Amino acid sequence: MLNKNNQYKLKGRIWIEIGNKAFIGEGKAHLLKKTAELGSLRKASGELKMSYRQAWYSLDQMNKAVETPVILLQRGGKNGGIAQITEFGEEILNIFKKSQHEFEKFLKNQTIILNTHA
Repeated sequence: MLNKNNQYKLKGRIWIEIGNKAFIGEGKAHLLKKTAELGSLRKASGELKMSYRQAWYSLDQMNKAVETPVILLQRGGKNGGIAQITEFGEEILNIFKKSQHEFEKFLKNQTIILNTHA
């Protein structure tokens, strides 16, 4: 069914790739930020309702894709593990957030008008 005034909005998502592989997108950015905030990957994965294993794998893949790690993860012990975002990780997050904001501004200003009487 067509929109009454034949106007449609574009929607989309962005991500940063390295070597044709997704490096960071909305999900990984959210995970990285939440892990940095809480200082714990286990707590972050719990709050984001994802498995610890998937969360660890996501951040490990990010670290392996670049020479400088984005986050330092240390396994627990009696006091639990730690997770600390690096300066490079903060830079990546800021670049992604800025790019995402610019992309959202671009999308907001796009309107598609379809001529349905052709």
